[in-house]
Amino acid sequence: MKSLRQIRVDKGVTKAAICRHLRISKPTYDAYEADPGSMRIETARQLAKFLGVELQEIFFATNSK
Repeated sequence: MKSLRQIRVDKGVTKAAICRHLRISKPTYDAYEADPGSMRIETARQLAKFLGVELQEIFFATNSK
């Protein structure tokens, strides 16, 4: 399974766009990419919808580079 970073890159979405959409700081989003499990479920739902992926893809993402 793809990492959250890879999903974002594949979709052509910048970190800045996600931060604006979720109304969070870049360091907060960086923490989510490093450990998607640290994200609150509602935030993950919003992110999944924004990226056009299933919620499971975010929570079961791998951190392999």
